[in-house]
Amino acid sequence: MIEAPTTVRSIWNARFEHDRLGGAAGEPGGSSRNAGGFLHFFDLYLQFFRSRAMAKREVSIETLWKRYLKGRDVELRNKIVVHYMHLVHTHAARLSRKLPAQVSYDEICSAAFDGLIEAVEAYDPSRKAKFETFCQQRISGAVMDWLRSLDPQSRTVRTFEKRRTMAVEALDVEQETPPSQEQVAAKMGISVGRYQQLSRLSQLGREVHFSAMEPPDDRHHNGSGRTWDVRDPHGREPSTPVARSMLTDFVTRGLAREERLVIVLYYFEGMTMAEIGLVLNLSESRVSQIHKEILERLRGRFGHELQEELVA
Repeated sequence: MIEAPTTVRSIWNARFEHDRLGGAAGEPGGSSRNAGGFLHFFDLYLQFFRSRAMAKREVSIETLWKRYLKGRDVELRNKIVVHYMHLVHTHAARLSRKLPAQVSYDEICSAAFDGLIEAVEAYDPSRKAKFETFCQQRISGAVMDWLRSLDPQSRTVRTFEKRRTMAVEALDVEQETPPSQEQVAAKMGISVGRYQQLSRLSQLGREVHFSAMEPPDDRHHNGSGRTWDVRDPHGREPSTPVARSMLTDFVTRGLAREERLVIVLYYFEGMTMAEIGLVLNLSESRVSQIHKEILERLRGRFGHELQEELVA
């Protein structure tokens, strides 16, 4: 079997040699002018042009890079971005499996896409690093930065909570039945989808529920997620409404954003310390240290401010 030709001249040379010998054994017999010979060399032509087309596709991205790096043209940048879009979906799919359910795949893709654009604009081929490797770091960084920006107590969420409370109170006056999400959203002048999105973000920081208080070494799952040991040294538990209210206030307002995310992701999303470290760009040991410090502060709070309230 003749290998795929590399030039048109090599095809013609093979054809003339084929005619001179009258057809090699095992190949279409007779002259290349008969049906068998014609099909044989037609196939060679197809192989040749297919290989040329593949070669052009392989070097086209190199050409785009050379042109883009000369003038930083936005149109050329966009073509490069389109070429590497598969990296966005690959990394978004990988990260989505490790993130809370509240974070949608489309939102991750949007953040990853921003990272891809930044990677194209910042890439310097003179450093000899493969773009795919460089891009992966930029995409992961962009997604992590976006996740960190999802502070449950952000101004947007606080404004939403205040407007939602006002809307619910107004609807309670207007009707006897509890208002639905659709009615509250309409009263606020926003779409139901936007209302649900902001509600999820609000829930991350506001719905702090402690269903059982057990030592961290003896954790188990029940319907409400992981248990959390915040008992004081004397064994008193935050069982009263006042204690729970103060504990909720401590978690939502007394913790820094990074600390609050550790609590939310660990106790309410069931993520491991290693997975939380990936989200926050911290080592597993650092996440564990933050978690330990929070528990110590909580125990201290229970031992002093809540002393009277925690007496059964």
